[in-house]
Amino acid sequence: MKKLLIFVTVLLLTISVIFILKKENRNFNFSYYFWENNYNLEQDTNDKLYIKALDIKYSNKLEIIETNFIKSAPKDFIPVVFITNKTLQNLDYKVISDQIINLVKKFNFNEIQIDCDWSDSTKNNYFLLLKELKNNLNKNISATIRLHQIKYFNKTGVPPVDYGVLMYYNMSSLGDFNTKNYILDNNEAKKYHYNFENYPLKLKLALPLYSQAVQFRDKKAINLFENVEQIDFNEEFEKLDENKYKVLKSHYFKGKYIYEGDILRFENVNEKELKIAFDDFFELSKNSFDEVIFYTIKYKTKYNLENLLKN
Repeated sequence: MKKLLIFVTVLLLTISVIFILKKENRNFNFSYYFWENNYNLEQDTNDKLYIKALDIKYSNKLEIIETNFIKSAPKDFIPVVFITNKTLQNLDYKVISDQIINLVKKFNFNEIQIDCDWSDSTKNNYFLLLKELKNNLNKNISATIRLHQIKYFNKTGVPPVDYGVLMYYNMSSLGDFNTKNYILDNNEAKKYHYNFENYPLKLKLALPLYSQAVQFRDKKAINLFENVEQIDFNEEFEKLDENKYKVLKSHYFKGKYIYEGDILRFENVNEKELKIAFDDFFELSKNSFDEVIFYTIKYKTKYNLENLLKN
């Protein structure tokens, strides 16, 4: 009996030490996305920023929107190029790469990030684009990765870049009336917690800080409102469930007119869910990442991120 008690005591002490070391070993840095078309932060920041520099779309022709740098951008920012999948479906990688290379030369940078949710049909074109950029820019290149592209990486492929950034949000269907929370649903995320141990690309983590509301009419999504808070749903709404509100009277909401009978699905990221998302990735990655990138810096002060994630 005495030996058993000693064994149990030693075991519990060992588990406690491992737990403490694990908690203390969370050595990573915070950084932020800036995702506006005009760069004009009210205050200078020392934070590491990933700034959307180019928006590349295709609608009968190539469309490129450049971020307007009203103020001087921070010295060591990382330009991000957003490319729609439709662009890759309609244009050869060489056409796209030539445009990117010519436009980003004006920036002083050591690294560039490409944000694109590629598909099976555009995979080859996209991967050739990444190789072309790497060869011509001679810079570090990262690419955004979605959860399904890890679970099914043998099919979706692994982009030829220096590292990936896992976008741990927007993992369900925005337009589905039954979606619980498009921004962050940890139960939905768990469906994709596979193949992390086999994924050959080093990953960093991107987490959301924003909130929004999706407007539905006859269960069809017709509009999206940004920066919505719980307090916005006043006496002109009827709460239907945890995050759905029915419009009781037609009125303007966040500058847009909504009609009686419309339903708004409120989507937010609370501290508990954010912590669960971080802890889940911490386990999946075996603490092999060194940076968390938050979307976006506009909501940097929403939570005490230092206490929330490093404790």
